[in-house]
Amino acid sequence: MYYLREDDYLTRQQRALAETVRRGRSKRSFQLAEHLAAEGGVNRSDVLAVTAFFLAWRAIRQGDTAAARQYARQLRGLDRGSIDLARQLVRLEAGREQGWLPRVQHDELYSYAWRENRPDLLAKASLIQPRDVPAAGWWADLEQSLSLLPA
Repeated sequence: MYYLREDDYLTRQQRALAETVRRGRSKRSFQLAEHLAAEGGVNRSDVLAVTAFFLAWRAIRQGDTAAARQYARQLRGLDRGSIDLARQLVRLEAGREQGWLPRVQHDELYSYAWRENRPDLLAKASLIQPRDVPAAGWWADLEQSLSLLPA
């Protein structure tokens, strides 16, 4: 009989969460996030914050600012450190997708990675080019929608 190792199970759960967020299935995404927190030893506030941020990111990319604001309201009850982690992960993904970030966000991402001793984020951020431009387009919309959150 073949027994799955715990990390295989957690990997499958993480992939399921990523897929439900990608599809925009809000309720199911939060259910999976809660499950990962309970079963996987993942910090509850971190996983909920990242889930809400990525759902907000998806909503903004689809032009649904009302949904993005709803996700921002859900974040208010979570730990400030979790919100900061989620903000930086969204910036990292946005930068990886387009190959660059406005210099201010790029510098904040690097500062966060150094402060939190996250060499994994530093390595990924090093592949992103900083540009001396203000945030614009969907990224600016996301930042604006989430501006009510503490920085």
